[in-house]
Amino acid sequence: MSRGSLNLFRADDSRSALHRARRIGLQAGSLATLPRPVAAFWWRALRRAQAERDTWSIDVACRPAELRVLLDALAPARRVAEIGTAAAWTTSCIALARPDREVHSWDVERHPERARYLALLSPADRARVHLYDRPGGRGPEDPPPVDAVFIDSSHELEETVATFRTWEPALAPGAIVGFHDYDDDAYPGVTEAVRELGLTGEARGHLFVWRKPA
Repeated sequence: MSRGSLNLFRADDSRSALHRARRIGLQAGSLATLPRPVAAFWWRALRRAQAERDTWSIDVACRPAELRVLLDALAPARRVAEIGTAAAWTTSCIALARPDREVHSWDVERHPERARYLALLSPADRARVHLYDRPGGRGPEDPPPVDAVFIDSSHELEETVATFRTWEPALAPGAIVGFHDYDDDAYPGVTEAVRELGLTGEARGHLFVWRKPA
């Protein structure tokens, strides 16, 4: 994605000015409903990105409306695995949503931007975030016990399927897996992966939530 001119909307967004204005209103309202530590972090991260003219991190970050849905789905989970760290905005927000939560986040590369935003966390909160540079579809050699997995990586069919199959055996009954960008025309591989896996779950906007049966 471009690291050029600053834009609060994604680079390929072609919606009208009126539609964009409505979306800004939605995001502002959603930001106000997020847990205070999460909202404060997201706003500080946005200001930091604007100051650095870091359009890529803005492009890949979950917007407040998406975060509200995601954090609601993850609410019971004390240990979360995230596949797709990117700039670590969402990683940090998942951790900040619960003061007792541990987040283990995987990515195929160590994006230099993530250090900029992880630095916004307090030392105690930063200690609850564990980063790994390894494809999520391969997973860890010794998977940590987690209560939820959030898949937000390449969005390709094969990798999404592989990531789910890697993590599912490590999950206890009742644990959840969230697939980001489900039913999104820009990322058909996610929807195709859910169908190929034969999963039955709940679509919450563009988040598909599957719960491991007993």
